[in-house]
Amino acid sequence: MSRLGVILAMLLGGAMYASAVAAQQAAPASKPVAKTSAGAVTSPCRECHDTKEVKAQVNHGNCESCHRDTAAHLKDPMAARPSKSIESEFCLSCHASGQGHARDSRRMNFAFSEHNKAGVLCNECHGIHNPKVGRQANVADVRMDSNARLCATCHQDVLARFSMRSHHPVREGGATCTGCHDPHASKQTTLVDKTAQCTTCHQSVRGPSAHEHPPVTEDCTICHDPHGSPNRRLMQVALPMQCLQCHAPPGNRHGQGGGASNTTRISGALLRDCASCHNAIHGSANDMHLRF
Repeated sequence: MSRLGVILAMLLGGAMYASAVAAQQAAPASKPVAKTSAGAVTSPCRECHDTKEVKAQVNHGNCESCHRDTAAHLKDPMAARPSKSIESEFCLSCHASGQGHARDSRRMNFAFSEHNKAGVLCNECHGIHNPKVGRQANVADVRMDSNARLCATCHQDVLARFSMRSHHPVREGGATCTGCHDPHASKQTTLVDKTAQCTTCHQSVRGPSAHEHPPVTEDCTICHDPHGSPNRRLMQVALPMQCLQCHAPPGNRHGQGGGASNTTRISGALLRDCASCHNAIHGSANDMHLRF
């Protein structure tokens, strides 16, 4: 190629580049469209609100589904703010129908729950954009499940019991509150009794037995405090007083000489651990006195 041809090619390339830059500057700047992790286009709110400060679950990608009056806010953001409905019925319109995820169907009984009866709203436990409760500053609670840390923000009296000598390992991360309690339902909405709830984990004491201990079949919490106790094995009262609350001291056993009377002296055998002899306290296959 001659020198004249090279010069003409350079001039033509420069002209084309200049025209492209001019056209780009003349075109109106388009705002990027934000997308959720699922690939669905989100609302125009993301054009101003940074995703780092306002996070939303995939199913909460459409801001207008919870926030109302967004048209006036988009027109003049400083003059009008979108309203937000915080009533539980508003959340349950989606989260009690199974539309969000499979576990949502369990929330259909929230109207009968103890939380709803106490006036607790969904947003008092659930963060819409960010988690409601982060990790606690207490070093002893670093292993706690996130649900347990959330429950502990209100149930401080129960949290204190998990520091007692005998307790379920909630603070150690071995158990969590929602493993036994359903915060979105009531105990009356299920046919499972308290004993069946306990024996889900404590299967070694599950019946039926040929000879059953009535408190065991009725309610484990008659003898045990499930959250924590200063006594061994989560006992409500230390032995033998736990047993003596129902069983009167027999007058012809445990070293007693004759019939029971107001003047009968109580032997030391009555003030020892009943379970050392009646070791099948949860049920026996052989002995009606719950031994063996």
